[in-house]
Amino acid sequence: MSTITRPLDAAPSHLRPFDVRKDLNAVADLVETCFAETLDEDGRRYVGQMRSAARNPGYLRWAMAVAENAPMPFSGYVWEENGYLAGNLSLIPYRYQGKRCYLIANVAVDPAYRRRGIARTLTAKAIEHARKRNTDEIWLHVRAENSAAMNLYQSLDFHERARRSTWEIRPKSVDRNAVHSEIDPDGTKITKPLSEYWDTYRQWLRSQYPPELTWHQSFHLPALRPGFLGGIYRFFTGSHIRQWAARRGKAHTGLLSWQPHSKHADHLWLAASPEDEEAVIAAIFPTALRQLAKRRRMLLDYQAERATESLTALGFHIQQTLIWMRLE
Repeated sequence: MSTITRPLDAAPSHLRPFDVRKDLNAVADLVETCFAETLDEDGRRYVGQMRSAARNPGYLRWAMAVAENAPMPFSGYVWEENGYLAGNLSLIPYRYQGKRCYLIANVAVDPAYRRRGIARTLTAKAIEHARKRNTDEIWLHVRAENSAAMNLYQSLDFHERARRSTWEIRPKSVDRNAVHSEIDPDGTKITKPLSEYWDTYRQWLRSQYPPELTWHQSFHLPALRPGFLGGIYRFFTGSHIRQWAARRGKAHTGLLSWQPHSKHADHLWLAASPEDEEAVIAAIFPTALRQLAKRRRMLLDYQAERATESLTALGFHIQQTLIWMRLE
């Protein structure tokens, strides 16, 4: 029993920096082992991309050169015993609103090596690493059902800042000739978004998708702006957006944007006035999903425990709920 609970400081040589040139394949194996039950299509594709990158010398040289600046998992720490990589933690540097930040990600420990303090040692080392680089903020996220990891991070002074659910839907083909109304029974009408309502849309979008939680996604606020200025931005950035607005009377009450991706699931961005959220969802999604019926699966990132019944009734299901935590 003493060998299980002994402090890891007694064997510091087991902890070392992640070396993307030689560790990438082993980390891919570890991620696949540790998250086998929760890896979705994008997760499996991510693991495959890691293995492909490990065979590309030019990519590995570039990764080493940008490890401390690119918002990608090229740096971090691993735990190694007798040549076997048993634990990993990735450190992803990024910036938002002028702040220098780190995200702790891909914390994985082989099941046979757990309950020995490896995850705690890796996390503590990551905090030390970030602080030495004058970091403004240190974040991580953890699946809501992983109570053991939650307890660990809370003991290291991380505090919950937000909960986000990723909703998934796979639109089915529908009869486009079927008669349907663009007006919901409560009087909500689905129209094109208008540029004169951009200030209202932007306020909802900033509230629903704050930059500290969406920097890693393809969410770009200027791309969602209706009208000429938004069109110019989309033209120069190669963005493709399709949008629907909800309106009751003269007041606009919500905005839904669809953004396609060539390799990953398409994204949906939803923003609405809090008092009209349920009505907006009930009215705007049937129209949008009918028009997107031939598309592949879509993901909606949304505040956890919001509009759960309405989204479920439409055919969405929760893929995962992540708890975002920040070191205080």
